[in-house]
Amino acid sequence: MNWNWYKVEVPIASFAVPFSRELPESYPFPPPATVYGMLLSFIGETNRLRYRGTRIIVGVTSLPEVSWVLRKTRRYKTANISDKENSKPDQVSLLTSLQFVAGVRDSKRPGIPSLNGQVLGTLRNPRQTVRFGGLSCGESHNLINSIDLMDEDRLADYDDIWWLMSADEGEWTVSLWVDHVGSDGSVWAGAQFMPDTWERVSSLLDERSFVIDPEGQHARI
Repeated sequence: MNWNWYKVEVPIASFAVPFSRELPESYPFPPPATVYGMLLSFIGETNRLRYRGTRIIVGVTSLPEVSWVLRKTRRYKTANISDKENSKPDQVSLLTSLQFVAGVRDSKRPGIPSLNGQVLGTLRNPRQTVRFGGLSCGESHNLINSIDLMDEDRLADYDDIWWLMSADEGEWTVSLWVDHVGSDGSVWAGAQFMPDTWERVSSLLDERSFVIDPEGQHARI
């Protein structure tokens, strides 16, 4: 199966690193589950299982600037929602001017429709798609500037792309599937994030991409 490539620009974003020991920090890239969720939102799909087995790989074409902001967070310690004990200032890291490409390969599972087909349909005829609110990458206020189809040949024009690829012993742990009710159903995978040439990465797409599936990275598809 062929890969489709989408270029995405996000002016401000934050992707919280789970279990961070320090201040709430952000990944310098969007995790695979976040990219998948963004694409589902783009086509107006509410059923995450509809395209299970889709493969995704992410390349950051311009490393974002990192800054810290102070914002009020709420953690309810008392029943009185107005109690000052329920709110506190917290530092959060933000990424500015994030630009990345998302490679998407359709699922090989029997009966699973083409996610790429739906995304292309929306790009070519936006009026055919009914969506809810603005298009975000991550939290709802992380609105994107643009999403465009990109010719694969253009990837070779970049001098330095930081690729997020699966690696069992990688230094990062990223989400493939998020359980929004609890955490027991969330699926994680090891990953590495480093600069590499398109010539090398192009030969590793199927081997080192992420499988978006509640059964995990090694789901049989």
